[in-house]
Amino acid sequence: MYAFACREARRYRCEHLRLSDGLSLSNAALTDSDVEHNGSAGKSLRVLHISDLHLTGDESKAKLDFLAAITDQEYDFVFLTGDIFQDDESIKYAPCLLSRKPKLGAYAVLGNHDYYKYSMFNKIIGRINKKWRTPSKRARNIDPLVSALQDVGYDVLRNEARYLEQSGICLVGVDYPGINKNRLLELVSRSPGDWLVIALLHLPRDLDFYDAAGVHYAFGGHTHGGQIRIPGMGALITDSELKRHEASGVTRRGRTLFHISRGLSADPRTNFRLFCPPQASVIEVPVPARLATRALLR
Repeated sequence: MYAFACREARRYRCEHLRLSDGLSLSNAALTDSDVEHNGSAGKSLRVLHISDLHLTGDESKAKLDFLAAITDQEYDFVFLTGDIFQDDESIKYAPCLLSRKPKLGAYAVLGNHDYYKYSMFNKIIGRINKKWRTPSKRARNIDPLVSALQDVGYDVLRNEARYLEQSGICLVGVDYPGINKNRLLELVSRSPGDWLVIALLHLPRDLDFYDAAGVHYAFGGHTHGGQIRIPGMGALITDSELKRHEASGVTRRGRTLFHISRGLSADPRTNFRLFCPPQASVIEVPVPARLATRALLR
């Protein structure tokens, strides 16, 4: 079983999802051509969502090749939602994270592993006693990490927003571990009421804040999809406020639809997966008709 779990952790795959016009998930898996065809009928965005890469200094060629290939396609957005570089040396692989510039841009937020160097004591004992969970004395210098991402084309958002006037989109990036509700409300309120509001986050927490702020779609990571899943039960743990069945895929809080990524890796010391292969997601995101007042791409 352990050998199977180790192999599964290296079975990189790409899923294709379509969010219906009713803001609910269609169960149909789509090919690239299907997404292009169906998206052309109305206003929609083609989004690549990747997360939890946990790149190491001696990263595998298979993962790097997968990342280079999946980002070398035509998208409106590429979203990278944290836990990118496991150590400082792995910054050298930043050029593999974006092969082609998306039409509306590539955006990233940082995760807990981007900020801290975790020991196994933190990972294991910290789950029992939360005061030992975060290695505050082992904080990383994130400046080189952010610079490396910016150099290849990512805009790194740290509790700030970008207002894309030509497309009528407000894009909010939530830094780890989260954002104050009033700050989120403030960022969203600076955009006109007829704009589409999208949020990026690493740790799924305080999800009701996003509904209160009027966020339409949010993209997050951190859970690894549970990493270990039991058929009929789902994820054993989600390491967040999410329920087991919400550990990956699409979930809802009020009017806000969240996509939670399984991610493409984990802490290298525990990089095994059971019934939960790593994956990237290509998502067709429809723009509600009442908001599609501007020249979106499709």
